[in-house]
Amino acid sequence: MTTTQSDEHCRQEAAHQAAMALRDLLDELTGRGLPLEAIMAGVHAEIVSTMVCVWGGPATIARMVNAADRIDGLPSALQVRLMAAQPAGRA
Repeated sequence: MTTTQSDEHCRQEAAHQAAMALRDLLDELTGRGLPLEAIMAGVHAEIVSTMVCVWGGPATIARMVNAADRIDGLPSALQVRLMAAQPAGRA
């Protein structure tokens, strides 16, 4: 593995570990009965704030717009469940 490949592997592993830790935290907080919407608002604010501190406002905006472009139009989990649900009763 070259240094560049090794660096990329380390970044990918760090990202994976961060994602797993965040999922564990979400599970813990929702398990305590906290509302998911409130948890997500707090997590989002903290992540965006940290992004601004690391990359600055313009670069953070560019990353957020890129992320928004990739998810635009995706349905929520509830919408997917409703689309897949079998109708009850008869028409």
